[in-house]
Amino acid sequence: MSICEDLPEALFSEIFQFLPASQVAGACSLVCRLWRDLADESPIWRDMCKEAGLSEMDCLRCLFGWKGLFGLVFGQNMVATPCFEPVPHMEMEAMKHQRLGAWEPKHRIMLNRISSLDDDHDDSHTYSFWAVEGGTVFQRGGGDGVVRECPPVGCPPCPAFPDRPVIATSFEWGKVQQCISFPTFSEMFIDSSPPLFISVWYAGRCDAESQIKLQVLFRDKSKHCIFFWDSGEIPARAGEWQELKAIIRGYPPGIQSIILKVGGMSLSSDKMAHGFFGAKFTGLKLKFVPPFEVRHFDARVVELGKAAMCSPKKCTLPFD
Repeated sequence: MSICEDLPEALFSEIFQFLPASQVAGACSLVCRLWRDLADESPIWRDMCKEAGLSEMDCLRCLFGWKGLFGLVFGQNMVATPCFEPVPHMEMEAMKHQRLGAWEPKHRIMLNRISSLDDDHDDSHTYSFWAVEGGTVFQRGGGDGVVRECPPVGCPPCPAFPDRPVIATSFEWGKVQQCISFPTFSEMFIDSSPPLFISVWYAGRCDAESQIKLQVLFRDKSKHCIFFWDSGEIPARAGEWQELKAIIRGYPPGIQSIILKVGGMSLSSDKMAHGFFGAKFTGLKLKFVPPFEVRHFDARVVELGKAAMCSPKKCTLPFD
C-alpha cells in the first residue's frame, strides 16, 4: 500500500481515465481508502467532464460538483416510461406545474392510445409519452396496431423487467415513438455531438417468426430531420429475449430534439390473418456516452445500424 501512497495523484487520474466511469465510482472506490478518496475527488471527474465536452459553466449548474455533473449527464436514461406504463391523470396534472431541472430532457405527453388485451384494465383517462404511429386502439385485429401485454402472451417475461408491460405487434409494422428534446442542456455540449447509447429488449412468440426495427431521428430547431440512424431489420428469437445495443455517432451540430421509433411485425405467413403474433419489446434506454468510453463497447455494438444525413424535409430511410 505504501507504493500506491508514494505515487502522484496525477498518475491515478491518468489511470482512471482508461476505465469506465462506473468502475471508477464503484470498484475503484472499494480497493482501499486512498483509492476511495481519489475516486471521489473533483480533479478526476473534472478532467473526464472536460474531455467529454462539458465546461466550468456546466458545472456551476449542477449542485453536486463535477462528479454529480458527470452522473447527471451520462448516467440518466432519457426515455420516459421505457416499459410503456400509462401515466395516470393526476400524475399528468402534477407534471404541468413542475419545472425542468438542469440537464433534464423534455418529453411530449398525450392521451394514451395503446390498448391492453384486457378491456377491464383500459382507462380512458390515462396519458402516455408514447405515440402510436399508424394503428390505434381501434385496430383490435392487428394490422399495424400495437397492444400492451403484462405478462407477455406466447413467451416468457423479459428477464430484465419481469413484472413490467411489453408492446406486442401484429402482421404489419406496428410502431411507437417518443419525442425527446433538450431545452435545459448546454448548447455547446449538444453541438459537440456526444455519442448516444441505445438499447431495447425484444423477443418473438414461441409460435411465430418476427422481427423488430429501431430508428432515431435527429431534428433541428425547425423540427426538420437532419440526421437518421436505423438498426435495420433484426430477427427476433422465438420465445427468447435478447437485448439490442448500439452506439450512435457522427450526427451534426444543431440538434434540438430526437424522435425515437421502435416497431415490430410477424413474419409467419400462417399468422397473417389476425392477432398480435409479431415481435414484442420493452425496456428502452437512450443515454449520452463520453467519447472516450466508446472503446469499452463491443465492436458489434459500435458498428450496428446505418446512419445517414437527411434532406431538410424528408428522411432518406423509410421505416418499412
